[in-house]
Amino acid sequence: MLPILVLFIATVIGGWVNTIDLHGRVVDDFTDSGIINASVTHGSRVVGTDVNGSFDFLNLPRQSRMRVDANAYLRTSVPTTQDEIRMTPTSWTVQVVEAGTTDKFVKNAGVRQGDTELANTHDAVNAVVSPHPGKNAKVMVCADGYQAKEVTVVGVLQTVELTPGSPGCPPLPTPSPSPSPSPSASGSPAASPGASPSPTPSPTP
Repeated sequence: MLPILVLFIATVIGGWVNTIDLHGRVVDDFTDSGIINASVTHGSRVVGTDVNGSFDFLNLPRQSRMRVDANAYLRTSVPTTQDEIRMTPTSWTVQVVEAGTTDKFVKNAGVRQGDTELANTHDAVNAVVSPHPGKNAKVMVCADGYQAKEVTVVGVLQTVELTPGSPGCPPLPTPSPSPSPSPSASGSPAASPGASPSPTPSPTP
């Protein structure tokens, strides 16, 4: 009985030493805010994050890794002992609505960064900018019949309100025309080699 008891105790203690109950959090690397509905996977086991990005994953092997996925973020792999998991955004989705409303979506709203149009809502309720414009990036949102608005990009999903009125979207710069071929130095086409000179007309009597 003693060898069996020793083996049992060793197994239990080994399990305690080599496993971990992870209480972690998945956060946006740009904003430090928690990411809701992220999936943390180890083997066939999966847990999800709550509204604060928090999760509990019990009985994980210490010397192992797990995969983390979230919509609009780059998949990452981290050790099972890592309790703060930072994820990098890959895209930014913007909904454009008329100021003072929640469901009057502005069609054909443009999202610009400098002289570049990143996306347009067209007939949809949102526009997707990919790749993500970057941490604390400034973009302009505009549409015909609405006042243009500069906003700071926050997170991966954002709603922007536009106020009705002019001037709408400023015109984008037009491409410069291609330069014309340079004329010859004499201003006249060069004669072909071996061509006979044109005859001189006779004076009119």
